[in-house]
Amino acid sequence: MKHALLAPGRRVRVLSVGLAASAGLYVLVAMVAEPMRAFGATSDSETAVVQIALGASIGLNCDANGGGAGSGETLALTGFNDAGDTGPLNSSVTIGTNAVRCNVRTNNTTGYNLAWRVTTGSGGTGTGYMINQFEDKLHPFRYTQSDAYSTPTAWNSTAVPSTVSAWGGRLAAASAGYAASPVTWSADAATNEKWMAVSTGATTTIARENTETAETGNNNDIGFRVEVGGDKIQPTGTYRATVTFTASTQ
Repeated sequence: MKHALLAPGRRVRVLSVGLAASAGLYVLVAMVAEPMRAFGATSDSETAVVQIALGASIGLNCDANGGGAGSGETLALTGFNDAGDTGPLNSSVTIGTNAVRCNVRTNNTTGYNLAWRVTTGSGGTGTGYMINQFEDKLHPFRYTQSDAYSTPTAWNSTAVPSTVSAWGGRLAAASAGYAASPVTWSADAATNEKWMAVSTGATTTIARENTETAETGNNNDIGFRVEVGGDKIQPTGTYRATVTFTASTQ
């Protein structure tokens, strides 16, 4: 028995109805199954990132007289008559007698630099000198040498002969910024201890740390020294120079 085929027009209608039915069934399943999946969950999680950027800050407090930190204080080295030498640090640092203590406090993870320089015109009309009230001068240590302000040199009779007067400074070996300092200070010593002229004009970094400091800050002790040779006539008076210390983040 032969079956009659659907006419072309009817076949198109049947196909259209079939596709529509399939689409409707999919929508129905999606509407029913998705809520069922959600209702079936017992927990759900999302994440949120909490963020804040902290910048670096730095603080510097220097004590020159041993009575607590304060800008503009005076370090009064032990004086002498005619000729003499205030002497080496030799690991014997006394704040207010032969050294200034500068406490640096920073949260900067890459640390800080501590630099010094003599303020232009400090103590009188010259720069880099210690100058008294009569404009007489104490010269910087090895000031005639090209590396006087960058390379510590042994303080001895070669560097300061008997006909010379000089003053200079050094970073004590116990200082926090001693080990990473860009300046090679060498150890404190009784003889041939290394000193340097305090820079003029541009600053010179004398101490460095490559990490943040303790909450109370880290101490750097800077010693100062004066010698007047036995054959040198150095006029009487009170000699002064203003040293500016600057701490900056790396």
